[in-house]
Amino acid sequence: MDKRLPVVFRLLLFTSMAAAFIFGFMDQYVNMNFERLHIFLFNLTSGGFTILFITGRRQAPGIKAGLFYALSILYAILAFMELYIPAAAAAVILAVIVESFRREKFQIFPAIFFKARYSTSEKFHDASLLCLVIALLLSAFVIVNDSWLRLFYFQKLTLDVFFLGFSFPVSLITMSIIFGILENNIPVNVIMFEHLAFWSVCAGVIVFFLFIIAESFSGEVFISTFLFVTVLLIFLVFFRYGREIQQKYFLVSAIYFLLFTAITGILYILIKNTGSYELHGRIILRMHAFYSLYGWNLTGMMVIIRWEDFPIALNTRKAIFFHWGVILILAPAAKFIPVLTLPAIAAYIIFLAVFFFSGNRVRTSM
Repeated sequence: MDKRLPVVFRLLLFTSMAAAFIFGFMDQYVNMNFERLHIFLFNLTSGGFTILFITGRRQAPGIKAGLFYALSILYAILAFMELYIPAAAAAVILAVIVESFRREKFQIFPAIFFKARYSTSEKFHDASLLCLVIALLLSAFVIVNDSWLRLFYFQKLTLDVFFLGFSFPVSLITMSIIFGILENNIPVNVIMFEHLAFWSVCAGVIVFFLFIIAESFSGEVFISTFLFVTVLLIFLVFFRYGREIQQKYFLVSAIYFLLFTAITGILYILIKNTGSYELHGRIILRMHAFYSLYGWNLTGMMVIIRWEDFPIALNTRKAIFFHWGVILILAPAAKFIPVLTLPAIAAYIIFLAVFFFSGNRVRTSM
């Protein structure tokens, strides 16, 4: 059976990923806030579909996956247009679709989180689906509360905060892939670390989200530093014990982006309440967003989407360096130097097209 993602779905994902990136720069030309379209099209539409694709054992996406893709775009548009009640209804339907995928692969209660016999890769996979369901339901509740119920108010608990809520499931599915390609014969202490890393990442991000809502400066600094150290240790383990396949090199690059994301996140927390925010904070925040979305998350999604095509016919090192140049330097700079916007968009689309549609070196047996 051919488990590669059909070309039509590659084109759809390519379109949503490209559109998300373009919307990230639209505020330079139109006096509107395109942040929701930018983030939701990337993390929810593209990221959510990728999670469902791997959950369906990389078989050709069916009606449910196609419905998720279309409905998530509608959700992004409704949220952008501030049509909140229809957006909340769409979020609930999306959550039901994701949970149906989850129930086909895992149990309703995530018992595997607490059982050592299950691999860390499986745990991260289940956590990714569960987190996406919770994020969708929570977003629906926040929408209804803000526009109708008004039961309580938190300045930080708004729909715009779901940059983190919809980004985290993509991070978890990438972690699932990373731990899934570790060597089989690894030391017992490394296996113990895997399970500890799972709880550190999941619990750490949940606590971090709570600290953001509570606006706890010291809490945010502590937990973000803790997560940085955790990711650094995961990187060292993966670099040492990851199987020497082409996917590993792209995932190593992804973890570098995640480390840059963590560093810029910590810097942003430290200076956001100081007088230097206007000078440096906005730059650091843009760097943080690009590194997270189009560095870490994008690499994980592309590896999943093209998994059955590896080894793919491109120069791995040149592709990674080109990606770094576009996302580490060119794209963040373009947010403040408009003349760089079109070159940044063009370079990103070229990278995306090459990775999505390049051939594979070894013909896959049908």
